[in-house]
Amino acid sequence: MKKLLIIGLAIAFITACQEKAPQRYTQSSPEINTVKKLIDNYNNKTYDTSIYADTSKTYYNSKETALTPEEVISYHKERDMAYSNRSFLDKDQEYEMVLTDDGETWVNCWLDWQGTLTGNGQVVNIPIHLTYRFADGKIVREVGMWDPTAVVLAVQEIEMKNSMSADEKAIQATIDNVTKAWNANDKELMYANLAKNVIRTANGVPIAKKQSDYGDFMDIYHNAFPDFKVSLDKTVIDGNKAYLNWTCTGTNKGEFMGNPPTNKKIETHGFSVWMFDTEGKAVREDAFYDNLVVYEQLGYSMPMPK
Repeated sequence: MKKLLIIGLAIAFITACQEKAPQRYTQSSPEINTVKKLIDNYNNKTYDTSIYADTSKTYYNSKETALTPEEVISYHKERDMAYSNRSFLDKDQEYEMVLTDDGETWVNCWLDWQGTLTGNGQVVNIPIHLTYRFADGKIVREVGMWDPTAVVLAVQEIEMKNSMSADEKAIQATIDNVTKAWNANDKELMYANLAKNVIRTANGVPIAKKQSDYGDFMDIYHNAFPDFKVSLDKTVIDGNKAYLNWTCTGTNKGEFMGNPPTNKKIETHGFSVWMFDTEGKAVREDAFYDNLVVYEQLGYSMPMPK
């Protein structure tokens, strides 16, 4: 009986200690709800400094430059001008609260941010990590880390296009239309941007000598790859020439080069030099790419040399 009493007291003591021990990790807390409210405020552009302590410090991609709560709002408002819309996406949001060995309360969150640039309508997606330290229910420290490269490059492209001459803008418009025509297999749009006697070569071999030849070349790829798409990786315009790095993708659903469809996907990269007339229409394209990459992705076997 005495042993049972001692065991019971020990269990009660352990249970009491466990009940008093602070929770070290959770995904549900008032602090997490505060951060979620802060994210909603950002999405709705209803900025509110009352969530922060007066002495709170915020660091974005920096350990040195601290922002006050008022400066955080100014930071966001200034950058909002570059976007027609922007927000944190609802999908795949993750939140957690931890109590450190030093007794500090932190809320971490991992979010996906999406913004549409006003200058060119480009959509940018960026994964972002935010962490907040809380004291007495208020945010006393905020740290945000993300890779801004995509936005920086997009803004640079907008600035470059804005500084173009009238001739360069005409050439850029033709390049944009040619890309759209390729992606939609729109031969009318393509012909509207090509000179009648347009020339196209592939690795030095003539492919087209007039508009209809170019259209036939487009059909070859769109019949073989119905989802064929061209994206431009880099464009440099110099005088009446443009230098383009591009990527082509597609799924082989039709006959290609006399071979039956394989249902395999391709991704190939290449380089083209375009020349334009005084009206901005394309008169010549010299394209360079490695056909072997496509053949290998489709699973074709190369014949042995005789």
